[in-house]
Amino acid sequence: MFALDHRGSFEKMFNSKNPDDLKQKAIASKQALIEATKEVMSGILIDPEYGYPAYNNVFTNGGPPFLLCVEKSGYTDTNGERITELEYDISKLKERGASGVKLLIYFNPFVGSAGVQLETARKVLADAHMNELPLFLEIVTYKSPQDVEGANLSVESLKMFLGEGIRPDVFKLEYPGGKEECHRIDELVGTKTPWILLTRGAEFDTFFEQLKDAVVAGADGFLAGRALWQEYFTLEDENQKNEFLHTTLVDRFKKISEVVRQAKQ
Repeated sequence: MFALDHRGSFEKMFNSKNPDDLKQKAIASKQALIEATKEVMSGILIDPEYGYPAYNNVFTNGGPPFLLCVEKSGYTDTNGERITELEYDISKLKERGASGVKLLIYFNPFVGSAGVQLETARKVLADAHMNELPLFLEIVTYKSPQDVEGANLSVESLKMFLGEGIRPDVFKLEYPGGKEECHRIDELVGTKTPWILLTRGAEFDTFFEQLKDAVVAGADGFLAGRALWQEYFTLEDENQKNEFLHTTLVDRFKKISEVVRQAKQ
């Protein structure tokens, strides 16, 4: 799947102080990225503000299934701890045609706000299922002075969610650091719940190697974003931009898709 729900980080790429101009540029750029990948993606994660209108501009008669995010862009910083805030009503996202919803939870298992984040995830999971939609739960860790030395944040975070009985329909997880840690993630998740890899802004070649480790260990796929397209915004020449969209971006998507297919054969 293609990840294109970025908002705050996406806005920074345009250096525009005019809200209308910013929105127009964001939608146009997302539309170009979606148009380029429409034949190779099996699904897409978009945001309601920029991604949703871009998706509808490309797929005027219906397209591949899409997920919509439920959280506000970014996080609230409370004494160095990151709190996810919700923004969208899941019933309204379903009305827009979403096939599922995604929640991004910034998490550190050793800080006091971990409980708050767990409750947010629990609430959204219940709301999603009440609306008969699957939840893709994205856990993004961050460091803290409270960290236990030697602990793997990805592994410990997942253990805490599962220990609290929070099991989404799909876990969307960051690379945990190595092959052994990928196997540990797979052991924890078990056979009941798929897990897929996110890129977290890694360079493409790095993500490619990470994905190979993950799918060999048992990951079921990917929801890839910036690792595929971030260089697009460094290009100024229109010919170079078109070449990137229709050659580099598509080739990258095909390359990581083949990694998953080979692992699942």
